[in-house]
Amino acid sequence: MKKLSKIVALYLATTFLLSGCSNTERAKEKVGIQDNMVIENEGTPVENATLKIAYVSDSPFTGIFHQAFASGNPDQEILGYSTNGTFKSDENYRLVNGGGADIEFKPEEKKVIVTIHEKYTWNDGTPVTSADFLEYYKIIAHKDYTGVRFNDDMRNVVGIEEYNKGESKEISGFKTLSDKKFEIHFKKFNPGILWGGGIPYEPVPSHKLKDIPVKEQEAHDITRKNPLSPGPYYIKEIVPGQQVVFEANPYYYKGQPKVKKVIWKIVPSSQIVAALQSGEYDLTVSLNADLYNKVKELKNVQIGVQDDLSYTYIGFKLGKWDNEKKEVVMDPNAKMADVKLRQAMAYAIDNDQVGEKFYQGLRRNATQLMIPAFKEYYDESLKGYTLNIDKAKKLLDEAGYKDTNGDGIREDKNGKPFKIKFASMSGGAIAEPIANYYIQQWKKIGLDVELTTGRLIEFNSFYNKVQADDPEIDIYQAAWGTGSNPNPTGLYGRKAQYNFSRFATPELDSILDKINSYEAVDKEYRAKAYKEFANYMFENVPVVPTLFRKGIVAVNNRVKKWDITPGSNFGIADVELTADAPIK
Repeated sequence: MKKLSKIVALYLATTFLLSGCSNTERAKEKVGIQDNMVIENEGTPVENATLKIAYVSDSPFTGIFHQAFASGNPDQEILGYSTNGTFKSDENYRLVNGGGADIEFKPEEKKVIVTIHEKYTWNDGTPVTSADFLEYYKIIAHKDYTGVRFNDDMRNVVGIEEYNKGESKEISGFKTLSDKKFEIHFKKFNPGILWGGGIPYEPVPSHKLKDIPVKEQEAHDITRKNPLSPGPYYIKEIVPGQQVVFEANPYYYKGQPKVKKVIWKIVPSSQIVAALQSGEYDLTVSLNADLYNKVKELKNVQIGVQDDLSYTYIGFKLGKWDNEKKEVVMDPNAKMADVKLRQAMAYAIDNDQVGEKFYQGLRRNATQLMIPAFKEYYDESLKGYTLNIDKAKKLLDEAGYKDTNGDGIREDKNGKPFKIKFASMSGGAIAEPIANYYIQQWKKIGLDVELTTGRLIEFNSFYNKVQADDPEIDIYQAAWGTGSNPNPTGLYGRKAQYNFSRFATPELDSILDKINSYEAVDKEYRAKAYKEFANYMFENVPVVPTLFRKGIVAVNNRVKKWDITPGSNFGIADVELTADAPIK
């Protein structure tokens, strides 16, 4: 349906994809839950009905509706319903023509040419122009910018670092050819550009933002109260943290959406099943996988099922983020620095059991950091970490973590008490049982692990602590949405602020350089480099991927069609409703 940026997915991913496996295992999978990406219902569309969407979350949204500053997925999901649509993608998530802008790739010239649709217009009637894409670059590269978008992909734009350092007043690699056409020149043309790396996924309204200081934009009314949109809808009303009301963009380049009003609301996981049953909502976003069995029994909804571009993982804190150098700095004395300690903890857990017991078959052991959806790069031969208690104990013995007083708990290499602080976020009925399972498994190999703060941590607070390298966090359980670009540099590169484990080595730098090289435009070279990355991260385990996932969406029976097929032309503007209210 829509182009998925890595940022859109970055913080969400709290429910988990089906792992890749051998051909024999794939045949067995067909007995379980299958993809159901197109849902259709009978009925004649009605006029003036309101589409009601439930975002399932136990936390409020932040309300930062600005493409350069939004980072929490609720905010990005809200933006997706309004502003999304500049670039279209195919079934492999590569950028193609046919959206609010077309794109032409010129690898030999290290540039792309973007042509904006002549009717692509902000909801205040102002045309979207080349200046709106240039403004995005100028915001993220500004010295006062405090967000996370100014990453390696963006630094690859010619002249952007000089602009950032104040050495130039313009970004020389951005060439405005006309109001509706521009070029972006790159230092090197890497394959990630084919998926949108280094290219703004959406424009920002230059006519509103150019006179607002960058340091004031995140808190400004244009971000918090009156954001503009060139997409099918714009934000009309906001109930802070809880609800957003959308209305149709009268200037939408494809014509008026079939439904003129959308209400998008936060709904706690404990209330969503009853709310669906009573006909309060048409669609869900981020529906908990552990609710699948309850929702599938409802007669007034159908369930869409699709592989998610995401995985959960357990991360080990191995250093800090240097805010002056804007890069990861490893700490050789970090508590989790010994690779055998990390490997032992990975071998102590059975993620297949977690997927089966807690997620009703919608989750499975994640074997690597390349998800199966990226078929060209997923390494079938890499089996990942699977339960092996004896091997885990042996690794700890070899590393020097031994029980010196016979209490069943290992001391550190110097014979001193060794306690590991584990951060895990709240959300849903199974969050605590899963965290407790991991703690119990680690105790079986003699490790004393306890929850940071003594309890699960609320979503926003959790990521604030993780990103700030809170000293009370040694390990943490989180998740990543990969987005539709398989390039892992934005999550694991030396200059990636999202590299929360703070792991960086010359060897990893070299592998990522291969992934980002011009040579990697060649499919075979690119596939080899991605598999090298997956295997290197498996061996060094700065993070251990735990679960791949399938995502589910509940669709009320008054929704005539809902299509989540990758590369589909169907979008939110195409939704039709066959009754005045959701069917009970």
